Amino acid sequence: MVDAVPGILAFFDGDLICRFANEYHHSWYRSSPHEMVGRHLRDIIGDKDFAARAPHLARVRRGETSYFEVPVPMRNGSFRDAAVTYTPKMGPTGFDGVYILTFDVAVLHQRYHSVFDGTAAGFWVVDYAKLPELLRRHGIHGADALSQAAKSSPQLIRGFLDELRVVHLNQKACQIFDVDVNDAMDKPFGQWWPDDSLQAFAQQLVALLNDEPFFEIETVMRTRTGERRDVLMTCAFVKKDPDATTVTIGTTDIRARVMKEQQLAHAQTELAHAARVALLGELMASIAHEVNQPLAAIAADGSGALRWLSKEEPDLGEAKAAITRMVSESRRASEVIARTKNLAVKAGPTTTNFDINRMIEDTLVIVRRQVINLGAEIETRFDDVCPEIRADRVQLQQVLINLIINAAQAVCGRAEPRSVKVTSSFNEEYVTVSVEDNGPGVGDNASRLFDVFFTTKETGMGMGLAISRTILEAHGGKIELVKSSGKGATFAFSVPRPDAAGSEERA
Repeated sequence: MVDAVPGILAFFDGDLICRFANEYHHSWYRSSPHEMVGRHLRDIIGDKDFAARAPHLARVRRGETSYFEVPVPMRNGSFRDAAVTYTPKMGPTGFDGVYILTFDVAVLHQRYHSVFDGTAAGFWVVDYAKLPELLRRHGIHGADALSQAAKSSPQLIRGFLDELRVVHLNQKACQIFDVDVNDAMDKPFGQWWPDDSLQAFAQQLVALLNDEPFFEIETVMRTRTGERRDVLMTCAFVKKDPDATTVTIGTTDIRARVMKEQQLAHAQTELAHAARVALLGELMASIAHEVNQPLAAIAADGSGALRWLSKEEPDLGEAKAAITRMVSESRRASEVIARTKNLAVKAGPTTTNFDINRMIEDTLVIVRRQVINLGAEIETRFDDVCPEIRADRVQLQQVLINLIINAAQAVCGRAEPRSVKVTSSFNEEYVTVSVEDNGPGVGDNASRLFDVFFTTKETGMGMGLAISRTILEAHGGKIELVKSSGKGATFAFSVPRPDAAGSEERA
């Protein structure tokens, strides 16, 4: 049976004397079985090769299997690449011998290189031989220590990258990164890594030290001329050969996908802006009322001030008080205009810290008149100790306006009282705003409320709640129908607290 194995198999005893060699040695190895049996391994392979294999022999004496690749001499004097495995035979007293199995891997290498050079992914072979010494030099022991060191000192990873040399790369990598194979060979791998991607490479090193079999991350690398490339980096860490020092790193060009994602994000921003403008159209009466009130007060106070000043004995105190009220009312009008302008501005998301209760109050100034016109009254119940949130203030205003107007429209035509309640609350993870009405509820439409173009209104577009969900998901939050019955409905949206664990990553 062992003679039928398509590989050369031999057994050497504890003194490394050959006791068996199968017939496959006749096929291509320079020594035949009868020439090997009874001879020491050193005499068979020569002093130089025997010295080179000393580390592998040391492993098998400890009871460990050792694997390596090496050129093996042919009977015609040439050499062929072979994969060699030393498997120990252990007895009651320890090491009793070693089985040596050798396979021809020339065909495998040919297949590997045909795949390596012909694949659509860019592959780099990088020598990590210096990594253990680099870790020792910086006093880094283990994956956790490396992760902490990389966060506190990113340039440490830059130093590592400059010590790791490129051994080989395929034609696709040359194409993606605009480099010639010969120009990249033996160059520091760090040449292709911008500073803002160092943490991504640090995560790969951490995965390697954690003995993970596979690692994948989206990051940015740079070409020979410094142009940035969005890539998906993948690594499979082969642990079979403890002496192997190279790591093959795959880099897939994902620029087209990233561009489409950016275009989608731009389209979502455009759609959200269009929805805000549509909301403003509906709110114009409310906004006009809020501006007209301070303007009317300014006119009245101005007339009063003139009368006080026109008297035979001008009453400067009353005139001053009237003018002070004029200034106050003008500021109030300016604030209404400013809030409205912020909603109408076409801009990308801008994340800031702000008080959710103050945001609700500012929003109510804009929508109050329309809510009143629909016959509803607004009630508020704020948690005064709500923590600040970090989000796009205008986008959350858009969500809240949508919910309030929907609630006011839901109660329109119902028997008195018609109520819209806005509530703020928080827990360990989220700050939540709820909008409750006493309308007819949503009926059987709960599962479709957030679908694009679904609406129960005759003139509705079916975009408000769908856009609101997109906005909340982009913030790492959520929006949901909390409850619904024939006595009303409650919607709520939640945004992660900046001080909650992991909330910054979600946002």
